[in-house]
Amino acid sequence: MMQSGGPSWEVEAGRKDSHTASLQGANTNLPAPTSGVATLVQKFTNVGLSAKDMVALSGAHTIGKARCTSFSARLSGAGALGAASKDLTFLQSLQQLCSVSAGSALAHLDLATPATFDNQYYINLLSGDGLLPSDQALASSPAGAVPGTDDDDDDVASLVAAYAFDASVFFQDFAESMLRMGRLAPGSGGDGEVRVNCRVVNSFS
Repeated sequence: MMQSGGPSWEVEAGRKDSHTASLQGANTNLPAPTSGVATLVQKFTNVGLSAKDMVALSGAHTIGKARCTSFSARLSGAGALGAASKDLTFLQSLQQLCSVSAGSALAHLDLATPATFDNQYYINLLSGDGLLPSDQALASSPAGAVPGTDDDDDDVASLVAAYAFDASVFFQDFAESMLRMGRLAPGSGGDGEVRVNCRVVNSFS
């Protein structure tokens, strides 16, 4: 993270990892790239994270790529998400990329600084240049639109603006949300182990 310009934090040890991997299990709680704000907030609430955590952790999309099929709704120009982009060149470049690849091409989630962990993701959202519909929805959310909260800190659109204005605020909130995510209770059952090397299953005989 730091090597790409992002924040650092002390990772807390002692969390149990599974002995096996499950693609289905990993995808169960992931929101679709077409999700609206209410769905995004609910998905995070379901696992014990707040709307603020959702907005901060979404900033990880400052690095990475997405397949054309995951943002096709942004290319039609229809509805609020398509109309949100003030940069026609942005949409036209994506349309050209995807039209010649039958939807299989990859685009950077942050076209401005794709290899740098910064707050450009949020700046892009304010310009209407979020790649995924679920990204752009964060800036399109009206004030007070977060269900179940009256806290100004949980106003999604206000958080997007705050992070776009001040990268240090984003970095601090991102690190704190990463720690909260790491503290989430593991699944039910007694399986799992605290790994000596978190990349691999323990090999004790």
